[in-house]
Amino acid sequence: MKKLINGLSALAILAMPVTAFAEPTTINETSDPQSANAVITTEIAPAYIVTIPLDTKVTFNTENTDFGTIELTKAQLDPGKAVKVSLVTDSKMENKADEEKTLAYTIFEGTSDAVTEKVFTSAEYTAVGDKTDLTINITAEDWQTAYAGEYSDTVTFNVEYTDAAPRT
Repeated sequence: MKKLINGLSALAILAMPVTAFAEPTTINETSDPQSANAVITTEIAPAYIVTIPLDTKVTFNTENTDFGTIELTKAQLDPGKAVKVSLVTDSKMENKADEEKTLAYTIFEGTSDAVTEKVFTSAEYTAVGDKTDLTINITAEDWQTAYAGEYSDTVTFNVEYTDAAPRT
């Protein structure tokens, strides 16, 4: 029994991890060659910070309201990678008193004084400073046909680290 315990103990000791450190290279007057190489390495994990718009109050009868900016404010990305931001919304604010009553809106790219006709659904960002300005648009017709009351909706910004789309 003693031999079995000693044998198992020896196996346990042999299975323990051992850290091995490389010996530094020594060069003296008789060394050939008179040089040595040392490899320097590091690793940087991907990291990013994306800023998204704040809660926004739309003033009655205002057709275009600045919604804010999506911006990549920090980016240490792998080559060929991007940060993709997509917007999820049903594009309808619901009346607080009667959720059957809605007020339609669209989120366009651009600022309220330079709105584009491009509806924002998603964008890729690859460098610090890449950004997309957003505007909430409610048409005059939708304002005129809306019921009185308080309306709200929640939009969701999904952020993912992904392969960058090929540039055209």
